[in-house]
Amino acid sequence: MENGSPRWGFRGNDELNMASEITIRGMLNLLMRNLNEADHRTTIPLGHGDPSVFPCFRTTSVAEDAIADALRSGKFNGYSSTVGILPAR
Repeated sequence: MENGSPRWGFRGNDELNMASEITIRGMLNLLMRNLNEADHRTTIPLGHGDPSVFPCFRTTSVAEDAIADALRSGKFNGYSSTVGILPAR
């Protein structure tokens, strides 16, 4: 180097570089390319992001009620402790 200090010997990690090239979109495209074209069943788009448009993925009313009760209670209007809250353990 210019000032006489030793040169850093950092190099890229090929395994990490290859892993970073794998994306969710790439995996979805790979899956879609490998579907059997003779199979005419409806395919659920995994990359849709919002399952609520599919009636078979509805949230149970028990979960909805639990969320509403938690909001109404006023006990959960801030950050929980770092170890979480006891009912969630």
